[in-house]
Amino acid sequence: MIDDIQNHFKEVYPLEACGIVGVVKGKKKYFPCENIADSGDEFVLSSTDYFRIKQQADVLAIVHSHPDAECSPSPHDIVSCNALGIPYYIFSYPGMDLHIQEPIKNFNPLIGREYEFGKYDCFEAMRDWLASKGIDIAPRAPFENDWWDKGLNYFTEEIIANWGFKKVTTPQENDLLVFQVAHDIPDHCGVYLGDDIFFHHVPNRLSCRDSLLPLWHKKIVGIYRYDA
Repeated sequence: MIDDIQNHFKEVYPLEACGIVGVVKGKKKYFPCENIADSGDEFVLSSTDYFRIKQQADVLAIVHSHPDAECSPSPHDIVSCNALGIPYYIFSYPGMDLHIQEPIKNFNPLIGREYEFGKYDCFEAMRDWLASKGIDIAPRAPFENDWWDKGLNYFTEEIIANWGFKKVTTPQENDLLVFQVAHDIPDHCGVYLGDDIFFHHVPNRLSCRDSLLPLWHKKIVGIYRYDA
C-alpha cells in the first residue's frame, strides 16, 4: 500500500496529493483521489471520489502529502480533520515520514461560533449539538463549496440514513431538520429544540438558537430522528 501512495505522490508532485485508505475484504487499500483545491499548496478532496470509494470500502483515513515539507499537521489540517471526524495520514514527500492526526471533539462553545465553511458550518454545529446530548453520528464527506452547482447533494435520504437517522413527520427535541433555503436541493441543517425553536449556523452569522416561525418552517424538507 505504501508503494501505491508513494507512486501517486510522485505523479502529482510538486502539488499536494490526496487519497483515501479504505478496508476492502479485511485488507487496507489506497484509493487515489482528485485534489480540487484552487491552490497548489493545499488539498480539497473530491466529494465525488469520496462517495465512489465509500461504496467500495470502509473509509479508514484521509491521506495527503506535504511536498518538500515536514509531515507536521497545519492548523488547517487539524481543524479539517476534526470537522470530518476521520483520521488524517500526512506524509512528507519525498521523505515519506508519516504523521497520523486523530480527530478530536470540538470544545468550541455551541452558541456564538464564527462561520467557516467545511470547518465550522451547519453540519458541524448540528453534529456538536447532538454530541453534547450523547448522540454521536457518523463522519461526513468532505463538503465542496457551491456543491449545488456541481451535481452534489450532501442531504440525500441515503446519506442521512448512513448518519443513523430515520425520517419522521413530526419533530421532537434533538431531531435533525433539513432545509432547502436558496437552491434546488437541500442546503442547510439544524437541530430541533422544541417549542418551534431550533439551533443552526448560517454563513455571515454566529451559531444560535432561532425561531422556526414565521420563515424557517416553510423551508423544512425533512425531519429525521436518530435511530442508530
